[in-house]
Formats: sequence, C-alpha cells, structure tokens
Amino acid sequence: MVWNKRMRSLYFLTIMTVVVVSVFISGCLNQNQPEESVITPADSPEIPGRGFFMGVLPAPGENQSFEEAYSQASRYSEFSPVWGRPTPFYNLASDLNGGWGETFVEEYVRGNHMFPIIQMSFIGPGVTLVTPPGMEGATLSDTEWRNAYKQASLDVVKASRPLYLSIGNEVNRWYEKYGAEEGDPNGFQHYVSLYEEIYDAVKRLSPETKVFCTFAREIVSENREADLNVLSMFDAHKIDLLIFTSYPYAVQGINRPSDIPDDYYSRALDYLPDKPFGFSELGWPSIDAFGGEQGQADFITQVSERLTKEQGVNLELFAWAWLHDLDENDHIGLINRDGTEKLAYGVWKNISTSARR
Repeated sequence: MVWNKRMRSLYFLTIMTVVVVSVFISGCLNQNQPEESVITPADSPEIPGRGFFMGVLPAPGENQSFEEAYSQASRYSEFSPVWGRPTPFYNLASDLNGGWGETFVEEYVRGNHMFPIIQMSFIGPGVTLVTPPGMEGATLSDTEWRNAYKQASLDVVKASRPLYLSIGNEVNRWYEKYGAEEGDPNGFQHYVSLYEEIYDAVKRLSPETKVFCTFAREIVSENREADLNVLSMFDAHKIDLLIFTSYPYAVQGINRPSDIPDDYYSRALDYLPDKPFGFSELGWPSIDAFGGEQGQADFITQVSERLTKEQGVNLELFAWAWLHDLDENDHIGLINRDGTEKLAYGVWKNISTSARR
C-alpha cells in the first residue's frame, strides 16, 4: 500500500497519543503504589501511672508450661523480650512468621496484653560474628554480611511489626574485645555505621518503631564496669532509647545494692543527654554473699528510685532478667523453681500495682 502524506500524519498522531496516555496512566499508578508500604506497629500501649513499663522473660518454674509462665508474668508486666527459639538473626523473621511466632508472640505475649521487644544479635559465643551459612569467616566490614544483617532487620519488622526493636544486644562487648582501630575489618566503627544505616531503613519502613541497640553496663566475665566512652561513637539522633543490661553484683567491690554509686546509670547520659532510658535485663542473685533475698529486693527498689528517678533519669523500660530461677544453680529469678515467691517478687508486684492507671 502506498501511504500519502495525510495518512502518515494520522498514523504518527495516533502512536503519539497512545504513548502519552500510557505514560500518564503509568505515572498515576506509580504515585498510588509506593515501592514499599509504611508499616504501623501492632502495639500501642499507654505508659502506666508509675511512669515506665515493666517486663520480664517468662522462664517457667518446675512443672509449669510456657503458656502458664507467660500468663503469670503478664499479671505484673507490660512487655516481654523476644529472641526467637533463641534464633540466629538470619532465621528470626522466619520464626516470627511461622508457628513459633504465632504461639509465643501473638498468643503468649500479645494475647496476654503484653507487647514484645524484639531482640537481634550479631555476637556469638566468645564474642565472634554470627554468620549465615556460606559466609563463614566474614567480618563486620564485609558488604555481603552487612546486607544480610540489614535485610534481616527489615524482614523482622515486616514479620512482627514491633514498637520496640533492638538491632544488637550488648554491642559494646564487641568494642571491648576488638576496639575501633582504623583499618581493622572487625573494628566496632563498622557496626556503628551499619547500625545507623539500619536505623534509617527501619524508620522509612516503620516510622513509629523505636529503634536502639542494647549496651552491657558491666563486663561480667572481667568483674568490672564497661567503658561508657563507646556511647560517644553513636549519633544521638539515631538512638531512640538508651538501653542497658545490668548485673552490678558482678563488679568487684559491689556486694550490696548500697555499694552502687548514685550516678552508676545516670552518668551514661553524659554521652547521650536527655535520652529515654531503660533496662532490657536486670539481675541480682538472692544468695547470702550478696545480701540474700533482702539484697535482691533492695536492688529492685533502688534501681527504680535512687539510681534512676532521683538522678533525673527518664526511665521508660524496666525489665528483670527472668521470672523463675533457671535451674538449681541459678538464683536470679524472682520466684524459686518450686514456685515459692522471693521477697523481690513482692517488691516487683508492689511497684507494678502501686501506680497503675
């Protein structure tokens, strides 16, 4: 067929019209379909009248099921830490999405009107790096490992929609072992930069999730306080809460709660001023060497008053290590293995109920 000038003009006009309309429709669809939907946390608790949330790991007693332990813990607690089975970081989202998460997080934690604090860790036994299969020998600076940890963090947020997310537990133990020397592929500075990348990514995905990493107040294996200078390595704008684990009886010279200096916790705020504060684990044994049951009870009282509130600390999370003693050699629990309550559990209950809304 021979096309004249008018036919060619009509043809090209039609083609251009189709292209313009297609681009317009595509643009509208892209505007209405963002690359990734924003997530809202599944939990929205109100802070009780006492001014802070209380929590505990519901370790069962003798002949007690997990279901019973979580129910018991919820009577005087608002939250529970979640570690998985425990689970390495690269499998945690899968656990949370599966039957384990449905039972322990949705049924035992949220079903008992508590909220979970999701805990991730990159540190393995002997302060070594936890690595997914095929990445053995990786370092903190390895791109592949960093991407895996970051993706795992985002997958965990999608799986559990947490209000509180810790993307590293007792992270300063790594700093204490490896330092932060320039050029060291395992230097702690590599974790700090990765933490800040993950913080930004989680905030884009779930702006209301409170993101932090957890610090150890003591280096228990060396019977000393941790070096708080590590806190200065972090951008204060990218830590939503300053959270510690703390077992001060492990420090040489601290044998009674009264031996703990008034500023033992508040001096951390010299590095991150005005930051909401909390504990993901607190522990003091109920053995005679550290004051027996009375010493343990006094420790709870003093941490909630003299060592925090009276120092101007904005306490938000107050967690005991675990509910029952773990075995016959453990004395940290608030309740003995046989179910008899220690003096500390009475104090715990009084604090919990004295100013509830």
